[in-house]
Amino acid sequence: MRSFPFVAIALTCALSAPVAAQTGVQPSLVLTIFGGTITGHTLWTVAKQPLTVLNTTQYDTLELSRSVGSSLVLGAAATYFLSPHVGLHLELSYLGLPVESGCAGAYYNPDAENKNQQVCDDIRAQPADGGAITIFGGVTLRAAPRRAFSPYVRGSAGIVNQTRSTIDMAGAFADGSGTVFERQVIADPTPRRTSVMLGAAAGFTSLLGPGYQFRLEVRDVSVALDRLVGPANGLGIGPVAARRYHHIALTLGLDVVLERKRGRRY
Repeated sequence: MRSFPFVAIALTCALSAPVAAQTGVQPSLVLTIFGGTITGHTLWTVAKQPLTVLNTTQYDTLELSRSVGSSLVLGAAATYFLSPHVGLHLELSYLGLPVESGCAGAYYNPDAENKNQQVCDDIRAQPADGGAITIFGGVTLRAAPRRAFSPYVRGSAGIVNQTRSTIDMAGAFADGSGTVFERQVIADPTPRRTSVMLGAAAGFTSLLGPGYQFRLEVRDVSVALDRLVGPANGLGIGPVAARRYHHIALTLGLDVVLERKRGRRY
């Protein structure tokens, strides 16, 4: 942190002629580029999912699960201050939110080709993927707008668009001839792609030099995600319900001050 340079500057100003002091500049239009990390969480688990053994009337039983892994958040934002302490912000960002799949065999019937076990193993081996694009705006409240260190809080609302379903699940298997097939285990005929995002954040900016600031922010991103809440039927369709999840992110950013108000002499 730059606390020692700040102290030195403050002492220099304090020891200058008291009749000719000057306040700092006040950023009024700021462009921010930032990156950071965001937390994940468990999403849903179905402990006993029946799955037919192909070409028979028997059923195997699988334990299926989904979770959202921790990942990166990247984006850009613009903030315009209507007054020294109140501003409006608009942000476009990418949230990783990769979907991870889990599968374990609770019970397998005898099968020479182990097709369902292959399907389950393939689901478990699939890499986590997916992400979300968010666009939102809101209000920023800042303290000490003319100081080198300025804390702030934010409230936001907007939309988030997901790149993949949190329900759909399929795996591959090979038959005796070596031909590979994909089998749908859980289907999602109406995947949720867009939902409302709510957010809150707190952080501070620190002066780096003329026209630049360092920004540290902790934010809570609240997004509604679909969950499977019970076993699917023979067509792979199961009961689905949405739940709002909180994702905590820590971001570091660089501010470019595009417009500012100069300090006053007094």
